[in-house]
Amino acid sequence: MGMSNQIRTTAHVDLEAMIKPLQNICNECDYNGTDDCKPAACMAGFALRSLQFAKQKGILDIPGAVQHIPQSDMKHYFAENIIPALGETCRQCKECQDNHSPDCVIALARTCLENTILEENIHYPGSVFMYLAALRKQDQDIAQMLAAELQRKK
Repeated sequence: MGMSNQIRTTAHVDLEAMIKPLQNICNECDYNGTDDCKPAACMAGFALRSLQFAKQKGILDIPGAVQHIPQSDMKHYFAENIIPALGETCRQCKECQDNHSPDCVIALARTCLENTILEENIHYPGSVFMYLAALRKQDQDIAQMLAAELQRKK
């Protein structure tokens, strides 16, 4: 029985746990609070706004949102700032496997965060363990940092 036809709710997901590390990324940004802060064109800002929207609406999927992920954010991000947020997307993931949707706000946030520190996005296999394995093939250092983050707090 697939979930693809019904609107999934945020009832079993802690969106706030993902929002906090993203707010930390924004707080440390030089553009934060200035006229140059453009959340719709910023990876962290877009992820944060998507999660806040989902929390406000109580929905897990934002249809079509993946097409609006910023393509021109060239700011330098520090991996150590990104990893806690990326780790939280893994913790909140319900490992939907075949029911995984790229429009899921958890997946949206993960894709945005990947874009800040990885050469290319990792096709999400619907499982955190398989995701770490795929990440290790692309960037062993980032994979190691993420694995340590996931073990740090449960």
